[in-house]
Amino acid sequence: MEPAEILSVLQQVADVAALAGIRGRVNEERQHFEAGFNLAEGRSQMVYIRVAGKTPDGSTVITFFSPCHVVQKGFLSGITRNQALDLLKRNEQVMFARYGVWSMENSDTIVASCDRLIATLDHKDFYSTVWYVAMAADRFEKEQGSDKF
Repeated sequence: MEPAEILSVLQQVADVAALAGIRGRVNEERQHFEAGFNLAEGRSQMVYIRVAGKTPDGSTVITFFSPCHVVQKGFLSGITRNQALDLLKRNEQVMFARYGVWSMENSDTIVASCDRLIATLDHKDFYSTVWYVAMAADRFEKEQGSDKF
């Protein structure tokens, strides 16, 4: 997708977010929408929304995602087999989100995420999706003993 089309979709996301009562902003440089959430026990979580691409019929897909743990790569580092199996098991238990690993050059980032079609996304679906992703990420992050994101 062209940058102008991506920004147009992100503005649609911002408009739906406003209808849902979610404050956030379009980050043009990183090409995503971002919003912060205050959770129980003084915890917080960031949720980002990016354009993921198009379906075969041309519908635009967006991804809600929230980072929850960074694992450094290198000798005796990285995600373990047990951590990977744990993420797969969690995917069967979490509602309206999934866990995955996004690989970067020097690290792997574990994220909670969910995909939606922008054309059918109303403010109620937006509200529940953004909160479920935030809560799923925070739950994992809390179990890791941190509150970075």
